[in-house]
Amino acid sequence: MAGYLAVQLVGYAAGYDRRLPDDEASGADRWMIFNVAMVGIALAVADGIRSRRQLDRFLVALVGFSSVMAAVGILQFTRIVDLTQYIRIPGLSRNSALIGVGARGDGDFARVAGTANHYIEFGVVLSLVLPIAMHYAFFSPPGRTRIVRWLMVGLIGSSIPLSISRSAILTVALAMTLMAVVWPWRRRYNVLVTTIVATAAFHVVNRGVLGTIKALFTNVDNDPSIQNRLSDGAYVMELWAQRPWLGRGVGTVLPDRYILLDNQLYGSLLAGGVLGVAALIAFFAVPFFLGRSVRLRGADEETRHLGQALAVVMPAAFLASGTFDSFSFATFVGVVFIVVGAVGALWRVESISPRLPMQLRESGDQYVNTPLTADLKARLRRANSELKDKARRARGG
Repeated sequence: MAGYLAVQLVGYAAGYDRRLPDDEASGADRWMIFNVAMVGIALAVADGIRSRRQLDRFLVALVGFSSVMAAVGILQFTRIVDLTQYIRIPGLSRNSALIGVGARGDGDFARVAGTANHYIEFGVVLSLVLPIAMHYAFFSPPGRTRIVRWLMVGLIGSSIPLSISRSAILTVALAMTLMAVVWPWRRRYNVLVTTIVATAAFHVVNRGVLGTIKALFTNVDNDPSIQNRLSDGAYVMELWAQRPWLGRGVGTVLPDRYILLDNQLYGSLLAGGVLGVAALIAFFAVPFFLGRSVRLRGADEETRHLGQALAVVMPAAFLASGTFDSFSFATFVGVVFIVVGAVGALWRVESISPRLPMQLRESGDQYVNTPLTADLKARLRRANSELKDKARRARGG
């Protein structure tokens, strides 16, 4: 977090060094205020949570709030009621119109955002939270708690297609693929069968929605949003070449003055240059590897599974950042920084260290396999031991 924030400060100084106009200066100020606040949230979670129980309660609350957002989206999609129109926060007033319910596809299917700021953000955020929701459903005690947690998984999973977004589908596909890497084969089959049945049920209830989503991928050549994103590349490279290393200044690449970029990687390249992109990659990579270390070295199966569930959020969020300007959306950024803090908290409360041995799968484990690297090391040790035995027998003969 310190390194990430330091790079933002360098970009802030680089922007002011070129004597920013007033609107870009305001954008830079807003960017720094926003990032300092988000870094504060991540550090508060990482250092403020004192025990594993507190961390679990915190993450279950995150899942709960996400399921509420999903439920709001379902009510919007079914045209029952748009609850966002009735949200009034005391002391605050709206400074712009809410996005409301949109339409997409030949059937003009409702496209919803729930309580997010955009349809894409709605689908992507739910896709990021889904692995965490599944973790707590898998490891919930039997009874009412398990029913409630699987209900939250159902709400979140069934709401992702309602965003009718390529970004959301790609994000959830990557997140679930990375989760499946650690599962035993039986768990993979169970999840796959459940997904197929749930998809078929969704198709029956919401005829045409999945076909519309499929068309988003098969009709790429005729999709204006894709073509516009591709055409932005030449302009971005031309503008980047003017200030390649430190960029034009964080928060200064305004759509009204430059171009609307539906790509956070492009935005970071223009605003922060090569240094800014490196910081963005590190921002996602470091928590991923810390979470993976928990997955490899956690003392019990539940801890290892939670480490993986938190870790997969990072590459999935990075992928999504290549499909829309993710850091312009507060809900996305808030969830990602919260997960970064949760990774730090889990690492600390579980006393994880690279010196700890990798944990092997025990006979009763149902959700986490033996790490491939640990299995490979064990095989190499066995092979080395067999070679030594053969050598001793040969010398003895």
